[in-house]
Amino acid sequence: MFACAHASAQTDATQTLERQSDEAFRQVLQQPQNLSLWSSYSQLLVRQGNYEGGIAALERLLLEPDASPSLRVEIGVLYYRLASYSMSEAMLRKALEDARLPGDQKALANALLADIAKRSQVSQLSGAFTFGLRSQSNPMYRTDSSQVIVGGVPVPYTQRPESNTDVNLGLRLRHLYDLEKQNSAAIVSTFGAAITNYSSSAGSQVVANPTKPYDLLVLDFSTGLQFKPLPADLSSLTIRPHVLWSTVLAQGKQYFDSYGLGMDASWLVSERTLVDVTVDSQRRNFASRVDIPAAGLLSGHLDSLRARWTHEVVAGQIVSADYVMRRNRTGRDFYDSNSHEVQLTYSVSYASPISGGGNWTTSVYGSALRRTYGGADPAVSATIKRQDSESRLGITHRIPMTPVWSLLFALEEARNNASLANFNYKNTTLSGTVIRSF
Repeated sequence: MFACAHASAQTDATQTLERQSDEAFRQVLQQPQNLSLWSSYSQLLVRQGNYEGGIAALERLLLEPDASPSLRVEIGVLYYRLASYSMSEAMLRKALEDARLPGDQKALANALLADIAKRSQVSQLSGAFTFGLRSQSNPMYRTDSSQVIVGGVPVPYTQRPESNTDVNLGLRLRHLYDLEKQNSAAIVSTFGAAITNYSSSAGSQVVANPTKPYDLLVLDFSTGLQFKPLPADLSSLTIRPHVLWSTVLAQGKQYFDSYGLGMDASWLVSERTLVDVTVDSQRRNFASRVDIPAAGLLSGHLDSLRARWTHEVVAGQIVSADYVMRRNRTGRDFYDSNSHEVQLTYSVSYASPISGGGNWTTSVYGSALRRTYGGADPAVSATIKRQDSESRLGITHRIPMTPVWSLLFALEEARNNASLANFNYKNTTLSGTVIRSF
């Protein structure tokens, strides 16, 4: 019902903008020398996502001898959003030559020029380093039920959820090597590393039934050829077939590793709407785990589909929808699982209340996941197959401190209602992260 109301409201807003744009265009035709009409018309076109039309209307204003240099910055930003970097650079450099350009506009122009220079290089490296502190009410995802099922029989459960805090470090790198082909072909590689250190965890011991969360080290890598498979006039579709690898260490011991093949696809549907899809198939190996017997039975194939739809409703407001499907096949049917997850996110960016600060961004999200298992685990219950219904609600708030440093705060509530009481849980997470982008 909410989705229908939101879609109806969005349709009404779009129709209103179209009517306003048509009326503004009619007035411009009647009074072509009225610059305020041209300005209003360009703003309406940009709000509709018609950046090319907005650029054309704004460039009409540049014909005036006393045109503001800020106007060139505005046009340069629109060219940047259209990925017309040479045109954007020309506009921004012309604006910087004018002494009347305000300081905040100079900073924006210089930041965009620096990014354009990076995007124009044959070899491009970008990424982010993170340092965070996190508190969780139940990081072990222990059930809050007083009884659990063991061998089909209810037994008392005395271990209760325990809170814990951790320090985490992360590094995410993306390298693009431009092959300078007409189809925008480039070799794109990604690398990630994440370390989580819990306050209660110590040493390197791995046991069958841990009472404290494990310290973790996660590494992942992928590389592949990114290109546009369609002719230039239909070049909004980009794909990247790639190979991938990852490994996880717990308490310094090998936990599992995986390798496989994947395909990324990105389609710019319009100037305001983007669709990203990733499919992959991985072979996962758990045989080196020492904390459970017959760990090799967990090994198998994990097939995944991830899709994201992102739409800019108006400037500074973005709504996105995610869908994730996973199919896990192992050596035992009670380890096999299928899951489907959907998530909705709404983000809004707004001027910082602190003078001179960049735009703050607040996002709220909610997700629901359904997971079913292939068979009943006789160690728990020989007749009941496990089914999970997970939900998450969260909010994040990002504060830029400088062009490259920012703070990210997050609060999330996660719950699982399972067919077996053993797997019911609640977990509240509060975190703060320092991000250094480059």
